[in-house]
Amino acid sequence: MKVELNETQKYRKNLVLRCVNGEMSTLDAAIEAGFVRRTIQKDIEKYKAKGDLAFVHGNKGKKKNICSKQKTRKEIERIFKYTRVDGENPFKEISYSYFKTVLWEEFGIKASVSWVKTILNDLGYKTPQHHRCKKGKPEHLFRERKAHTGELIQADGTPYDWFYKGKKYCIQGFVDDATGYPVGLYMTKNECLLGYQEAFRNMADDYGIPESLYPDKAGVFFVNRKCDDEEKHLTQFGLMMDKLGVDMFPANSPQAKGRIERFWQTIQHRLPILFRLRGVKTIEAANKFLKKDFPKIYKNWFPVEPKSNETHFIKADMNEVCSILKATFPGHTDKGGVFLLKGYKFFCPELPNSKILINMNEKEGVWVTPFSDSSKRHEVKLIETDTSGDMPDVMQDLIERVFLKNAKPRFREVYIDIDDVILSQVRPKKIA
Repeated sequence: MKVELNETQKYRKNLVLRCVNGEMSTLDAAIEAGFVRRTIQKDIEKYKAKGDLAFVHGNKGKKKNICSKQKTRKEIERIFKYTRVDGENPFKEISYSYFKTVLWEEFGIKASVSWVKTILNDLGYKTPQHHRCKKGKPEHLFRERKAHTGELIQADGTPYDWFYKGKKYCIQGFVDDATGYPVGLYMTKNECLLGYQEAFRNMADDYGIPESLYPDKAGVFFVNRKCDDEEKHLTQFGLMMDKLGVDMFPANSPQAKGRIERFWQTIQHRLPILFRLRGVKTIEAANKFLKKDFPKIYKNWFPVEPKSNETHFIKADMNEVCSILKATFPGHTDKGGVFLLKGYKFFCPELPNSKILINMNEKEGVWVTPFSDSSKRHEVKLIETDTSGDMPDVMQDLIERVFLKNAKPRFREVYIDIDDVILSQVRPKKIA
């Protein structure tokens, strides 16, 4: 095949021919051309294999793909400027890196972060996300990841405006130290025992029971007041973990559990945008998404392989786990079987005038057991509400969701007539 060479290419060919014919060494040719010696040697190898084509660039004659690139750029600009969810642009506070990820995951467009940054900057957009480059020595030493999944689970909760509605909700979560992956997440109105119970239930269901937990010193996890006796005092969550055989010890600073802190920083920026794109607008929808879909999405964002393929998660007996994961409060029924829980009156006809334990969790609602035998479960009915009590919002929402799901707002103050229930329990006397 005849190839037409330009002057530069003819000059390099001449050098190669002189080396091949033994008229000069490759070192002398490299010095004369201003190349390194290896470049001349490569030219000789290519010339022997391809002839004059060795001196022609591989893209010569190919049509430049400028039109396709311009078309993709216009599509990216259109997506950024005109995408609307409920009348609002979901990308108004997005980072360059995450917008690049969204383009691929949601629209099937591949683009580099630098190109995305150039396009958005040309549109006058500057990301609010900035990474500070710290100079000098680090403020603290970085701890190496654990080798096994389930060996150490970091625990924490963070309130944030996840739905961009001006109201904060709290996600309680567990992050595996070996990978940084979320293994259990649950959203509630505020940080509470019920939220951590459900986050742990999700982790036990999907992965198993971990070897140890590493939370902060929050009152949900540890009794922080000083006690005169030497007996070990545990919170309700601590008692649950003790029954499940999970070691729990506190972190003395946010830096000590830095992986979950960085996890929160990442998802506080990304998750609200993802919620908007996926149409997630309520706590209930968020909890379904956080359990079913989000862990897979996060693993695709930041894939990390643990050092060991062996896991320290233990397969959970979910019946046992569910029997343990519950908030418990002492109580007492009157002669009619009525008891009070922070302004809410309940009725349990099977346990009149008895000491009881009031049990509660997000999965099963509210039930009671005799104080002397926690294995005997009794269902209860809500008979009267008084929301002036000091009940936390999460507990109040749980009670109203379970017992007042179908009640009209104007009938919510009194749900059932207790006299009708009591009469239905009275057995007619036998006639001798």
